[in-house]
Amino acid sequence: MNNLKRRFHQIIVMLFCLALPFQAWCQEESELDMLEKLKNASNKEKVQINNKLSKLKMYDDPQKAIKYAGQALQIAIRIDDKRGMAEAYTNLGMGYYFTNDYERLKDSYRKSLSAYRSIGDNQSMSTLSSTYFRLNQSEKALKNYKRSLNLYIKEKNWNKVAETCKNMADVYKNITDYSKALHYYEEALKIVEEGEGDNSKGEVIRLLDQIGQIYFFQKEFDTALIYFTRMKQILEERGDERNISIVLSNIANTYYSMGELEEAQAYYEDALTMQIEQNGHWEAAMSLMRIGMIEAKQNRYHSAIKSYNKSVRLAKLAQANELLRDNYLVLSEAYEALGNFRKAYEYRIQHSDLSETMVMEENITNFVDAMALQALEEKQQENEILQTKNKNYLLELEKENLIRWRLSFGFTILIISILVFVTYYRYYLKGQENKNLEQRIAEALKKQEEQQQIIMHQSSLTSLGELAAGIAHEINQPVQNISLSAESIKYELEEENVDAAFLNKSVNEIFEDIVRVRQIVDHIRIFSSGQKDEVEEEFDVSDCVRAASSMIGSQYANHHIKLSMVLSDNLPCVLGNPHKLEQVIHNLLSNAKDAVEERKLNEPDLKMEVEIETYYQKENVCLKIKDNGVGISQNRKTDIFLPFVTSKQLGKGTGLGLSISYSLIKEMRGHIEVESESGKGTSMLVILPLAENI
Repeated sequence: MNNLKRRFHQIIVMLFCLALPFQAWCQEESELDMLEKLKNASNKEKVQINNKLSKLKMYDDPQKAIKYAGQALQIAIRIDDKRGMAEAYTNLGMGYYFTNDYERLKDSYRKSLSAYRSIGDNQSMSTLSSTYFRLNQSEKALKNYKRSLNLYIKEKNWNKVAETCKNMADVYKNITDYSKALHYYEEALKIVEEGEGDNSKGEVIRLLDQIGQIYFFQKEFDTALIYFTRMKQILEERGDERNISIVLSNIANTYYSMGELEEAQAYYEDALTMQIEQNGHWEAAMSLMRIGMIEAKQNRYHSAIKSYNKSVRLAKLAQANELLRDNYLVLSEAYEALGNFRKAYEYRIQHSDLSETMVMEENITNFVDAMALQALEEKQQENEILQTKNKNYLLELEKENLIRWRLSFGFTILIISILVFVTYYRYYLKGQENKNLEQRIAEALKKQEEQQQIIMHQSSLTSLGELAAGIAHEINQPVQNISLSAESIKYELEEENVDAAFLNKSVNEIFEDIVRVRQIVDHIRIFSSGQKDEVEEEFDVSDCVRAASSMIGSQYANHHIKLSMVLSDNLPCVLGNPHKLEQVIHNLLSNAKDAVEERKLNEPDLKMEVEIETYYQKENVCLKIKDNGVGISQNRKTDIFLPFVTSKQLGKGTGLGLSISYSLIKEMRGHIEVESESGKGTSMLVILPLAENI
């Protein structure tokens, strides 16, 4: 351990002593090597090498990085290498970022997204979005980490050195600089492996997982397997079955990507057994779908369909719509391979209902074309049989009557021509009908999307209207303070000996109250605005609860409703739009207020109470709002999230609050659970995934 620390320390000290000249020389060497390879490379290899050169020079020489990215782009366009084009546009955007050319940055960013979308690479699209979103924070974080690393090395604080290397690797991974991320992960691993105890083992597991994932993303599957296997051995020693099932799935995915289907299936089945024991519905559904895909590749379609159906049932339990959509697609393909076009059509329709608009249109069109082509082929076969029979019949009649044979033959040709014309005409009409249907569907979906945006914005304004009393109370208090302070200043100025300290204190109090009013107005403006609907950021759920409750708290106080809050101050961050979550909290608090007041009418002695609680549980952040109101009957629980469904009196509700709340939480990859008993109260549980797990 001491030798390892000494060697690592010497290397780092040497780097800092030589500073920038040595670093530039190392990069120069790497750049020269790649330029040498460029001379004898094919066009596709030239695209890859130029993109690598662009990434290499990004931080020290952005202009050179832009030059290499431009060369990669020109070659990629010439040979129609869409992935190379996407990577080149990404590198151009980052180069423009470092040169403060934001107009070109936006243009390159849009073109890169378009290129990734054209090849269906959703993972790279997500990575590109998060790269640009976190780029400012990442640049600042790396500077701070590098300063801290230098200090920790001088102090020989190796635990802090390992932690800082790990943090720097996380940042590089977030901005998809995988080579540097690997370097710092491996340096951290060398130090952590020398430690003892459960904490050290846990860090080793995490680092092995991160390194294995990066090698997997880079399609270096053999190396990824080495790290996943080491991770599995450590987890088995610790008896951590939950994480063992996860690493088994990672190993299975690696074998599947390598084309070793039997190995992949064996690991998927081992993972499935553990996931079922742990009630991991989503994980088990994913394993079953992968097993079905392997069976389908082996032409065992009946077994594949059984696996897909099991996956569908578990996906429904887990409310995993994306997984459910993928299962419908592979089920459709399996039934189509078996020749059961009716079943294939049914599952294709279900897949289309859950897919995006373009995917839905493409699948319906392809399937209708396949059905029409099949019908045309069947009709042609029937015509051929009919023609053969007619020819045989005419040959027999030729001996009897040549004239009758000619008439019969001519009549037969006429009938066949009419049938062919009718068949072709029907096929043409079907095609026109499909095109019209596609256009109507597109228009309807666009109109529906616009209406949903209008409804959601109107709901925000409605919620804002309901908050008017609370806002007035919040603003009224600082306004009164300003008035009293101004009056005190007026009377003090009338005195012969003016107290300057008192005047200064009064002026400061006025400024504090003005800031408070401005903060309230800004919060209301942001809450009611629809301009940030598509922005996602990391935020604390407890902060959203405090902001929303501060606006509705006065309404609760005026109606004698006790509002108690048990908020965790150490919650991990979630990813989404905090203003949308505030709207959800406000909707749920408004419903709770109406529920307790409705019960109060029937039970005058009732103490109206509403409780808000936030906590961390099972890799999720939970927000619970519980009331002692009238509750929800069993027969209404299934439809409370449907639009325009409300149990309130006429004029008290639109029936859109819970429907919109459900949609907003679903956008943040979460869900809402309801526990209620009629006459005793309701508990609404909002569950959101951690930002680091998305």
